Amino acid sequence: MVPTLSRSEARTRFIDLLNDTVYQALGLKESLEEERKALESQDLERIEAAVESKSTCVRNLQALDEKRFQLCSACGFASADPEQILQFIKWCDDNELVKNRWEHLMLIAAEGVALNMTNGAIIRLRQHQFDSSLALLRGVTPGADTYGWNGEESGSFGRQSLAEA
Repeated sequence: MVPTLSRSEARTRFIDLLNDTVYQALGLKESLEEERKALESQDLERIEAAVESKSTCVRNLQALDEKRFQLCSACGFASADPEQILQFIKWCDDNELVKNRWEHLMLIAAEGVALNMTNGAIIRLRQHQFDSSLALLRGVTPGADTYGWNGEESGSFGRQSLAEA
């Protein structure tokens, strides 16, 4: 496939996309940090606002990824393959500006992944605490909602509705 854009034009467009992507990735990182604070303080309104902000950033990042794919494809590179994106960067980069900007984006993305994993751990911990408290209120052993050899719930021996407990 013959590229439809010159190296210079592709580089300019790609840098513009990278700049927009970095901006959105930083916004996502900020939303994840806000979400963590809201989860720690158990502030439902702040959690909802952070989740909405996070969702907006993710949608924007997905749209930018699609634009990046289209740009790379127009230049003969399939950007869905990580090796292809690096080849595209080598092809259009003449002073390592694109490479450095891409590496900066990858660093921000890795930080975002770590923040998201932390938030997920907090959510799982809160869910476990909630489930344990609910089990105690119902009069069953926390974590006993498993099935026995005969297919019946092993934790059901003392299961009561909250009204009865």
